[in-house]
Amino acid sequence: MVDLNILVAETGADSGLIFSIDGILIESYNLEYDGNVAAMIGMILKMSLELSEDLNKGDLKQLMIKNCDGIVVANKDHNDNCIALLSKDLSKMGLLLRKMDTIFNN
Repeated sequence: MVDLNILVAETGADSGLIFSIDGILIESYNLEYDGNVAAMIGMILKMSLELSEDLNKGDLKQLMIKNCDGIVVANKDHNDNCIALLSKDLSKMGLLLRKMDTIFNN
């Protein structure tokens, strides 16, 4: 698995998580209530995966949540391990998306 501290530093994200799709926290960086956040993002990923399958759109590749105060980018690998990066700076969206694609396509 990837080094979360390096990933956060390279992308300029404010915080990050590594967790299972069942919401079990493995590692976090600079995030309050990290266990709760891992559980919530895990549930969103699971539900999005099921939606993608129900619509016959293939396996879920990436999830992006954008709101007025920031962005969350989450990816799941073939072993159901997940990484999520969070940033309050919306201008970092492209970098976060590209970096996560690079990690999960290798």
